[in-house]
Amino acid sequence: ELGTHILETGFKTLREWHDSGIDLDQFSINISMRQLTHYHFVAMVKDLVEHYLDDKLSRKLVFEITESIVAEDIDRVILIMNQLKELGIRFSMDDFGTGYSSLSNLNRLPLNEIKIDRAFVNALSHHEGDRAMVTTILKMAGILQLSIVAEGVETEAQLDFLRGHDCPIFQGYYYSKPLPKEQFVAYYRGHL
Repeated sequence: ELGTHILETGFKTLREWHDSGIDLDQFSINISMRQLTHYHFVAMVKDLVEHYLDDKLSRKLVFEITESIVAEDIDRVILIMNQLKELGIRFSMDDFGTGYSSLSNLNRLPLNEIKIDRAFVNALSHHEGDRAMVTTILKMAGILQLSIVAEGVETEAQLDFLRGHDCPIFQGYYYSKPLPKEQFVAYYRGHL
């Protein structure tokens, strides 16, 4: 029930923001594996999409999943993800590099995006191995034609390194700490 409430609140917020002129490129919602594989999840999401969104807005939705997905029945997970993709929803693998996903499973999953875990970004200025890991993930994402987001960007040096290696999207305290809904609206309007 909590997961359903969070999803409905997210869908309502995306609709409200769109109607008030806040035009986001994407709107991400974390989805647990238990939630994703629940027997009525796809039907529930379909109902919420039909109630709150249209085709344009549903294509802005990104469901973030973690690498723990590979512990599930991968064929069933792929089926569920493809059913949700038919609604326009995209998928991002969160905290990439910290789990147990194999490249063969990563290639099978209908992902649109991977997010480099903040631990790698945090260590960019300290460890050559972490710099190599980040550049490898960036190259791999390019080969697999996946969008990429660097999580946990906190310094200009991190941002410069990532930009210098063609990372296009950043998330972290360098831009803002997490904000409540009303403060995000003010932040968004102040940075147009």
